Amino acid sequence: MTARLLALIFLLGPAHLFAQAPGLSYLLLSHDPAFLEEISEFSDPVLTKGRARLVRLKVPLQRLPPELAAHLREASAGDVHYGPAAAAREKAADPAVLALLSGVSPARLAAYAETITMTGKRGARDLDLSPASGNRAAMDYIENAFRELGYETERHCYKQRKQDSECNILGRRRSGAAGAKIIAVVGHMDSVGHENAGADDNASGAAGVLEMAKVLSGYRSDHDLLFIAANGEETGVAGTYALAKKMKASGEMARTAWAINMDMIAWNRNGILDIETNKEFSAHADWVAAQAATYTRLKPYISMPAWGSDHVPFLEAGVPTYLSIESWEDHNPCYHRTCDTLAPLSWDYAADIVRLNLAVIAGKAKLSPLK
Repeated sequence: MTARLLALIFLLGPAHLFAQAPGLSYLLLSHDPAFLEEISEFSDPVLTKGRARLVRLKVPLQRLPPELAAHLREASAGDVHYGPAAAAREKAADPAVLALLSGVSPARLAAYAETITMTGKRGARDLDLSPASGNRAAMDYIENAFRELGYETERHCYKQRKQDSECNILGRRRSGAAGAKIIAVVGHMDSVGHENAGADDNASGAAGVLEMAKVLSGYRSDHDLLFIAANGEETGVAGTYALAKKMKASGEMARTAWAINMDMIAWNRNGILDIETNKEFSAHADWVAAQAATYTRLKPYISMPAWGSDHVPFLEAGVPTYLSIESWEDHNPCYHRTCDTLAPLSWDYAADIVRLNLAVIAGKAKLSPLK
């Protein structure tokens, strides 16, 4: 029993320790190992299924340390769904989509991820410590990559840290049509801040954003394409919430037809991809899973409800959005640890996730090769 729990018992008295309303359970909004250890002192497990972990508190919610309470959301077992996607009717692959997907390069994807990983300490908090942090180096690299691919770039800075600005990096390709709908692709570039680590979480997802931008740079679209290398995901999804606020104010969110999130896409031993969304968009998730069956070797599982990554602000804005993430029931054992390095990752698996997300865009937008 920790000193914090002993102090809490002393302050509240033993009678208050089990004062939580019977039957009330909470979804954990973080699976960081340190958080899981701390919250286990104040809770009992109720359900673990896919990415969803439900607990029942031993103390009233208002008595929890605020930093723990911030990572809980009331939920019941009935809110949780996790399992294989329904078998889709066999569908012939579209040759035009196959041609698009043939442009995906596992080697290039790995190279993007390596450059991002080896920038040093990429935590958003590292911007407090140095104007030459790994986070700043990752921002600069991704912005230059978007520019070299011909995209209009924007450094969306939403927080001034002690030594530097915390910014999302955006790459845009406008369709040219007035009032065109937007398809957004997001993956966070920050990490928890270990030196030259965070390869899977989430250099892999940021590399996926760059690889999709690379492939689509050779195509014209009837939708505006918005690529987002988000910052501050590890500090409360700060960057994407800030961007969502900006997009709502500008009217861009109302024009956003679809959003795709990639987070931890390169560790795998079972071929399973988790597709996470909320129940109001379950039919969209089923359609995405059907594309996986047609165009990839992935085994799609549907996971609900959504939590803890850059798809959530778009879902909360009412945009059909899903997270593509490695199988959480067998996820990277080095999650949020110094050993989250490049060596054990599978770029063939990551490339299949990129292919799926490109097939989704091809199914939602009219694409034509640039001459």
